[in-house]
Amino acid sequence: MGGEDRALRLTAREGAPETGANGPRAPEGFRSRAAGRPPRRANGEDALRSMLSSARAHDRAAALLEDMAAVHPEEAAAHLESAERHRRWADNDRDLADRYGPRHQDPDEP
Repeated sequence: MGGEDRALRLTAREGAPETGANGPRAPEGFRSRAAGRPPRRANGEDALRSMLSSARAHDRAAALLEDMAAVHPEEAAAHLESAERHRRWADNDRDLADRYGPRHQDPDEP
C-alpha cells in the first residue's frame, strides 16, 4: 500500500483516531478473540520442526556467503567468517533438536 493510499484512507475518517501511549486504541467494548485464552505452547514436534528448519536456513545462508566470498575476493574474509558463524548456529540448532526433541525430556521440567 503506497503512502498516497494510506493518506486517503486516513483522511476519510471523521475526526482524529483515538490514540494512547502505544498507538491507536481499540474501540470501547472491543474484545480480542484471544482474550481469556491461555497462550498457545507449541508441542514437541512443532519445536523440533522449528529447530531443524532454523538449521537448514543457517546452512543455506552459509552456502550463500561462501558463494559471495568466491565472487567478491576483496570481501572474502568477512563472508567466510559469517559463513562459519552460520554453520556453528546450524550445528547448535541440530544439537538442540537432538537433545530436546519430543523423544527426550522437556528441559523446563524437573
